[in-house]
Amino acid sequence: MSEENAQLFAGNDYPPYSVVNRDGSENLLLVCDHASSIIPSRLHQLGLSKDVQSLHIAYDIGASQVAQYISKELNAPLVLARYSRLVIDLNRPLGHIDSIPKIVDNIEIPGNHGLSKIHRSYREENIFEPYHKMIQHILSKQMRRPLPQAFVSIHSFSPTFGKKPRPWDIGILWKHDKRLAIPLIEALTNLDLVVGNNEPYSGHDLAYTVEQHGEKNAIASCALEINQSHISDCSGIEYWGKLLSSVITSVLYQNNNYKVKKN
Repeated sequence: MSEENAQLFAGNDYPPYSVVNRDGSENLLLVCDHASSIIPSRLHQLGLSKDVQSLHIAYDIGASQVAQYISKELNAPLVLARYSRLVIDLNRPLGHIDSIPKIVDNIEIPGNHGLSKIHRSYREENIFEPYHKMIQHILSKQMRRPLPQAFVSIHSFSPTFGKKPRPWDIGILWKHDKRLAIPLIEALTNLDLVVGNNEPYSGHDLAYTVEQHGEKNAIASCALEINQSHISDCSGIEYWGKLLSSVITSVLYQNNNYKVKKN
């Protein structure tokens, strides 16, 4: 880390990621790109009120807790982002218009306006790059094992967009590799859930992390998008943590579509 880039963080700021259950034995890696609403202290909350920082535009409500529940249940490692998607979005490629957004859901992000090249690089080099390097580091270790491997990114979505309701309980996002996605969709649908196949977002547009680490490594992979209305309290988090742990286990160990050789 260069001396200039170190200026992004103060002494009491967190590292850019945390790893839960690093030595977990399951050959599955969980990640949560939008786990936190925290903003580095030197960015002065990006000029936002605490109320705005509690909204979905700052992080994926409930996603971190569900991811940690699954990590514990399945004994699988989990990489959690430690900073808000408003500082830099870890699920967008660098340079993307939404990488460091100036406006989200009609809410201005004052601290993201007029950024110099060097101040953008502070965020890229101190948050984005270390997070993705850690993911790849863990995947590389898992890929040495003589076992099928899987990669799951966990998100949540708001139950409405504007005035339009989103009826799905959960969505499965994927792009080219359907080995994990389609069995999960089928298993969840069989539980009488409303399951979105590339809804409410499409894996062709909004699954950078899955594409970068799953598909590029020929690992069976997908993103889960859980309706926030289901995981906004402890009971909902526990329910969906148990449900997804069970379904993921079923797919990993009982479904022949998953147990195929690498592409």
